[in-house]
Amino acid sequence: MLSAACDSADLATTANDPFVQWVLPDKLHEISGLALTADQRLFSVTDEEAIVYELDYHTGKLVKAFAIGQPTVRADFEGIAVLNDTIWIMTSDGDLYSFLEGADGQRVPYEKHRFAFDSKCELEGLAADTSRNALILACKDAKKRKNRQIFVWSMSGEPLEFRIPEEAMADLIGTKRVNLSAIEVDPDSGNWFVLAAKQKALFELSGEGKLVGLVMRLDASRHSQPEGLAITSDGDLLVADEAGAGPATLAVYRMDRQ
Repeated sequence: MLSAACDSADLATTANDPFVQWVLPDKLHEISGLALTADQRLFSVTDEEAIVYELDYHTGKLVKAFAIGQPTVRADFEGIAVLNDTIWIMTSDGDLYSFLEGADGQRVPYEKHRFAFDSKCELEGLAADTSRNALILACKDAKKRKNRQIFVWSMSGEPLEFRIPEEAMADLIGTKRVNLSAIEVDPDSGNWFVLAAKQKALFELSGEGKLVGLVMRLDASRHSQPEGLAITSDGDLLVADEAGAGPATLAVYRMDRQ
């Protein structure tokens, strides 16, 4: 399990401390997902159009951007993942687009897929699980707890689904609900890290959806709307926030493994 080097409320924003937060360009004001490639390059997608941005999380600088489709596909995008050499982006209602990486300024072709799920929820959160050769999709919100699920969409088998242990998660932070905004697979343990935007909380679940524990509470003064999550091969946490009262940001939490 990962644990923060110190409590997030006490972290300072300087280059040598365990917390750094970068201000992102205006074009990323609706950033809604993060994903790392095998060689640890960071990709992101925004909420309304299929443009993939590469960010340098060491500096916060934009490296390149390329568009999907001609004209650019527009939809309610809520997640991005890289599985093997393929990039996937997901809409809130279950449309997925797969494509290969493009050069800066390029338009790339895509394939469109439909993830048919029997659940009355809005999808928000997409991750790649290379050990399963699968995509992991998370429900953000649903009127009934039984409809809050995490789906495992295998490239070679039948989909699996797991109930989110929402009541146990909420008990840990003293709330009634937990609204997931991002999910990521820890490359070290294979466990799932899930981010709850409204509750400003990060949880760890097993790969079968069992609650492992609370990783950290996010400082609300630094995180207005956390929507994107990634975990580097070194175990650092990357958290992207949409623009709210201020600009969109990318936070880097340097973590110690225990």
